Amino acid sequence: MVTRLSAAERKDDVLEAAMIEFADRGYEGTSTEDIARRAGISQPYLFRLFGTKKELFRAATEQCFRRTYKTFVDAAAHEHVVG
Repeated sequence: MVTRLSAAERKDDVLEAAMIEFADRGYEGTSTEDIARRAGISQPYLFRLFGTKKELFRAATEQCFRRTYKTFVDAAAHEHVVG
């Protein structure tokens, strides 16, 4: 039986793929086709999920900021307990 991912799970996969592609090639050097291929989806589906390349880049950037923030919060909490 094949398990289908929810739209939210698929968006997370696309964001992961986008972060890798944008990190490797930058905004201008990255195609939505490359991101879709890495995520294992079609390019039209990528646009259904995010609308535009700019919106996808914005979402990927926000995801990076959330992860960075969480890393600092976790490190500060650990330092407070240890220190």
